[in-house]
Amino acid sequence: MSDYQVFFDEGRAFHKAARGSIRRPEVFTPEIVQNIAAMAIEKYFMAIFLKRGRLPLNHTASDFLMEAKLFLPVSEELENTLLYMDQLQQLCSMETFKITPPDKNDVFRFLKAADETAAMAEREIFTCDG
Repeated sequence: MSDYQVFFDEGRAFHKAARGSIRRPEVFTPEIVQNIAAMAIEKYFMAIFLKRGRLPLNHTASDFLMEAKLFLPVSEELENTLLYMDQLQQLCSMETFKITPPDKNDVFRFLKAADETAAMAEREIFTCDG
């Protein structure tokens, strides 16, 4: 199995968990859903990059976007959601470390971003020649 396929399969597993979480909101807080959806999104992007034989500079949503937009169309809605997710968890620097809990209304936004990223990954992996 290729590396990109491993990442894609892991993305599917996190995506499935994120989707299933909406049936148990008493257990899966918006923060937990955000993190599970973010893991799905990261795995899907890594599958895309590995399929293309390239790697992003870092692993934040904004880094994924910057790299992916070099060769993929990314909807404005997905871009806005991923940048919003980055704003909620600013973890890369101790000077600017900040976590802002998402609102329960954000859950469906996160799931939609995972859905859209999954669709991009599927197109790339199953229809891309290079």
